Amino acid sequence: MSRRGALILLILGALCLICGCGQKRASHKNGVVHLEFWNGFSGPDGTTMERIVREFNKLHPDIQVRMQIIPWGTYYDKVTLGLAFGGSPDVFVVHADRLPEYADRSALYDMDELIRSDSISAADFMPRPWNAGNWKGVQYAIPLDCHPIGLYYNTKLFEKAGIVDDAGRAKPPTNLAEFVDAAQKLTIDSNGDGAPEQWGYVFTWFRTNYYTYLSQFGGDLFTADGRKPALNSPQAQDSLDLMRDFIYNRRFAPSPEGQDAWIGFLTGKVAMALEGIYMLSSMESQEDLHFAGAPCPVFGKKPGAWANSHMLVMPADSDPVKREAAWKFIKYLSDNSLKWAEGGQVPVRRDILESPEFKKLTVQHEFSKQLPYINYMPSSISLNQALPFFDAAVEAVLCNIKPASEALAEADRRIGEVMSRQ
Repeated sequence: MSRRGALILLILGALCLICGCGQKRASHKNGVVHLEFWNGFSGPDGTTMERIVREFNKLHPDIQVRMQIIPWGTYYDKVTLGLAFGGSPDVFVVHADRLPEYADRSALYDMDELIRSDSISAADFMPRPWNAGNWKGVQYAIPLDCHPIGLYYNTKLFEKAGIVDDAGRAKPPTNLAEFVDAAQKLTIDSNGDGAPEQWGYVFTWFRTNYYTYLSQFGGDLFTADGRKPALNSPQAQDSLDLMRDFIYNRRFAPSPEGQDAWIGFLTGKVAMALEGIYMLSSMESQEDLHFAGAPCPVFGKKPGAWANSHMLVMPADSDPVKREAAWKFIKYLSDNSLKWAEGGQVPVRRDILESPEFKKLTVQHEFSKQLPYINYMPSSISLNQALPFFDAAVEAVLCNIKPASEALAEADRRIGEVMSRQ
């Protein structure tokens, strides 16, 4: 063996040790099945999930779940190594947009037989989140939640600007005309120097913001068959031009350069922003912030909102005893996803969505109204290689570096090169 080959093996061995790879865990000990549950819930959602896991362990003394939280920045690397070299968890979370990478490589367990033999079924869930767990006709995942993007708005600023309903309550915009009117009224430039002390609107995460606009205009990142890029289209250009127009022509949104968009909203210097339900906890902890949530306004031809989901999966080579226990745990998490929703998520179970308890969670309930028309990014093994070009194109246009036609054509070409190598 060459010195280089030995070094590679040494590195792989070290990685396996770090990740717990190659460790054989007993399926059961003293009549108790021990499960490893991995996720990336490192914020307040992690505290919520830890509480749910403790409750499960208390109710199921014959099954004990140990949860390991790994920051999302390194999470998928560790999952990949665990699946490749052994020591993978018994239950773990993948985002809907990452599921194809693992399912296509036969790394996930086919849940169809478990679903057919149990009381759980597709009819229990909203269709789009359920279908996001399917790859090439096989159900590999049970959706735990959906985290869509939605409109957050400062109710105090709305009321001050007179944007209210008949009862005098802040009234969020529902379409493009209402949105533009509200954003202009909410932009205050007392000095007239082009640097408002209060902005009507701000762009946050370019990826989720643009995909929301893009989907509303009828465009997408890939063609319907998933084989070619689709960004070099009139729909893609029109939707990105509209976003640019808000900054440089209508001037009710700041240029992204040098802006901490979300801090602006949290501190009351921005009246509206599109962001995910996962940002709810940051607002609830902000003193003197008066806010509410609503579905995304319809900027284009139809309603639409970017979304993703935490999907519950098992490794393909799972031990049968552990698999049965893991299935009980997955069902428990799904059955109790109201508790998960209370931590700042949108459930996808129909019975929970219709419950009085869920409707009391006002922001989650408002965002859940979008579930019939949420838009996941294309289910494709090419997605995560394509996203850097997608992101760069949006940034170039919103920072006024390139026109939409040029930026999107370049991104389309580079994504096509990536897809041709798959």
